[in-house]
Amino acid sequence: MYKRIVVLGIMGLTFVLGANYLLVYTLNQQVVRERERQDNVYWKTFNAIEQFGEHPNTSSEQKAKAALHEARQGGLSKNRARILQNYFEDLERCYQGERESCKKANGDMNEAILAPKASLKVGGPR
Repeated sequence: MYKRIVVLGIMGLTFVLGANYLLVYTLNQQVVRERERQDNVYWKTFNAIEQFGEHPNTSSEQKAKAALHEARQGGLSKNRARILQNYFEDLERCYQGERESCKKANGDMNEAILAPKASLKVGGPR
């Protein structure tokens, strides 16, 4: 009788640990896929804004605005979207002649570059 209880206990424990592992693994894979999707959208939008910063014309401005809109529609996190929006708006104001915005745009660019790295620290290593 004692052997049956021990065997059932070990089998139950193995089942619970195995199911837990599969659940955690599946959730982790979903998180990794979502993070990669967010990173792709983020950097695509960042590059469009950078193009506007390098070549400030109506075409690049429209591309940057479209990329920002697409990123918001594509489910980019609010924090990341806000960082990119601030960077874009400061670049716009800078090219309209506001000196303070030019200085702020540089800081916004640095924040935009570091934002994805900071989110990796919160979520842990890949």
